[in-house]
Amino acid sequence: MSRARTSDDIWWARIFDRFDDFLRNYPKLPKNSVTGSNLPLHIGSKVTIKNYNTFLHNYGSSGYKFWFQLNSDNKTGEVYIIGMASAVHERIVTRLQEFFKVPNNGVVDDPPILVDGQILHYLPGGNGVEAAPDVCVSPNVAFVPKPAVSTVIPSPPGDTDGNSHARIMCEVAVGQDVSRLGQKCLSWMQEPYVRAVISIKILDPRLNMREPTTGYFYRTMTAKLYRQGMPTQRWDFGNIKKYSRDPINDPPGCNAPNLAAYQITIPISVIFWDPPSPIPPAYTPAIPPMANIIGNNFVIDLYRIQQVALKART
Repeated sequence: MSRARTSDDIWWARIFDRFDDFLRNYPKLPKNSVTGSNLPLHIGSKVTIKNYNTFLHNYGSSGYKFWFQLNSDNKTGEVYIIGMASAVHERIVTRLQEFFKVPNNGVVDDPPILVDGQILHYLPGGNGVEAAPDVCVSPNVAFVPKPAVSTVIPSPPGDTDGNSHARIMCEVAVGQDVSRLGQKCLSWMQEPYVRAVISIKILDPRLNMREPTTGYFYRTMTAKLYRQGMPTQRWDFGNIKKYSRDPINDPPGCNAPNLAAYQITIPISVIFWDPPSPIPPAYTPAIPPMANIIGNNFVIDLYRIQQVALKART
């Protein structure tokens, strides 16, 4: 029979708990200001997944974008700041969200398609690491039930709050390294319920190079569309071509709105991806008739994105 704990036992237990907390590795935000040239910035080493997720819950809205690089032990990882809030980044995110809201036909209360910012999801891989894309597009529970009440066995994946998993995700990088951007997008695509991922990369302005009529900096911009079972599509949509130094005699192609060659098109039906289990070979998602959706496709006009980026940094 174990003896009752005395006040001294409790006191020492608290001391050991505090000491244990001190020894645990947590990411630490920088004390000094961070610029794009500092990125990626290492802010935590051998951080457990649990501690990283706790940190993300506390500091996910700090204006920084974080990356957790899993170590070979599959239990700890290295934590980096890979991006930070800026007018360019935030306005592109907002414009992307507006494109995805168009099929809702102006419905703002309980719309059929939910368009959100950084909703936490579990990164595919089963390790429990949480992450938040810049844009999440999900179905309304009226048309696709939450995983907890779904009749599909095993239950479909959800976000960290138990809501339906996003079917389309977008990642926008301004200071973030392009290889890390691609790595994150490909990570999301490992989850079959993610039907499409859009990546937008805005490169730094060309020094001492501005459009003569508008005064906007010349900037290279690239986009990619990842879709399940389909080749990756790529666009070079800046106001200067990716490897060009002469935008006058080598003009960019993305120079007006509504150009078919510079539009990202995704079927709206993928938002309502909700297959039985096992998934039938011929399963194709459809737009629910009662959803009152307008159109058949999401259309993201990259010229509009280009102009948002240019006007945000003058």
